[in-house]
Amino acid sequence: MKKKTIKYSIITAIVLFLIYKLNVSLALGMDTFLINSLPSKELPSKYKEYKNLHEVKNFSNHKIILFGKSKGYYPNIDFQILEISKGEIILKLITKTEPYDHGGGNKGDDFLNTVFKMDSYGNISDTLNYKTSSSNQSEFGDVVLLNKQIVNKDLLYYQTWPTDGNKAKKAFIPINKDLTWDAEKLSKYYHDTVLPNCIYLDNFYAWRDKSIPVDKRSSIIYFANNQWYILYGVESKISDDAQKQSFNQNKKVTNENALSKIPNDKILFKYFQKLDYNSNVMGRTQANDTYTYYYWNGIAYIDIPFANDTLKLKKEDVFMDDYDTKEKSIYDTVKDKRKELEKSLKSEYGFYTNTDLQFTLLQDKKDNSLYLIKKTK
Repeated sequence: MKKKTIKYSIITAIVLFLIYKLNVSLALGMDTFLINSLPSKELPSKYKEYKNLHEVKNFSNHKIILFGKSKGYYPNIDFQILEISKGEIILKLITKTEPYDHGGGNKGDDFLNTVFKMDSYGNISDTLNYKTSSSNQSEFGDVVLLNKQIVNKDLLYYQTWPTDGNKAKKAFIPINKDLTWDAEKLSKYYHDTVLPNCIYLDNFYAWRDKSIPVDKRSSIIYFANNQWYILYGVESKISDDAQKQSFNQNKKVTNENALSKIPNDKILFKYFQKLDYNSNVMGRTQANDTYTYYYWNGIAYIDIPFANDTLKLKKEDVFMDDYDTKEKSIYDTVKDKRKELEKSLKSEYGFYTNTDLQFTLLQDKKDNSLYLIKKTK
């Protein structure tokens, strides 16, 4: 009796397993299920030494130092670099993130920003801190790094500390603060003085200054003659034109950042290890019926050359679309998808180097980390 019970238990387990496998195959699609059932080719031995970026401490004549890891989720503003002079940069990191909840759905994050002044060897000579927020109406204002300066374009002050070490907050110079200029004088000043001389230009609404009537708060801010100005009381015609000119002539008061996508010659795709094949059904759109698209999940193995050395990395959770030709087996190379894969990988990293510097900065956007890479010899 006991043997029969064991036998029935085994048969039941097998049946349940087969039902489970059938459900999986139906969910993924029979073709996808069959591809994943095929044996994977073993990873070639030369790629087994590749590591994730956070695991690498040294390679050849270089060392890698984790310079900063942001706790926020804003990879485009977490790290910024401005070139200050030959062999000197400033590097801004969001070093602390604090969530806030003021009720009524008013939620967000406040940030502590730390700006480091660095010499050509990556040594820190000075720092400066300021706060910002995800709210566009916070008490901290809107701070941008540009023109080798720290500019708060909401609270109307700037700091020249990056170039001269002066941390004092210098106020924008007000023009027509008493609102006595008529439309003709404002227009003449804008067209004859502002436009020909400004390096940066943006429209501005002075909502924080309660002494200004609501219908007179439309203004413009601009940088000219090494000074920041605010012109109050402009009409919508001037404000709209300033916005247009600012965009068309690349004069907008916004963040500059020398940290950019990794160059084509600095990231070399070597190998893609396919782990599993997936399919997903997209919903109906106005133009198309539902359709199924296919993609591979796997690990990319890449080389990043540094002079005579090579940083060998693996990047996990890389997805490669397979729209055109569904592959019926698991291959170890993807020649027809190389360009698409390299393009995807480049967007995962930020990169900065300069011939006057003895170090390189590499950002892992997915991990929100910034690494300092220095020569050891």
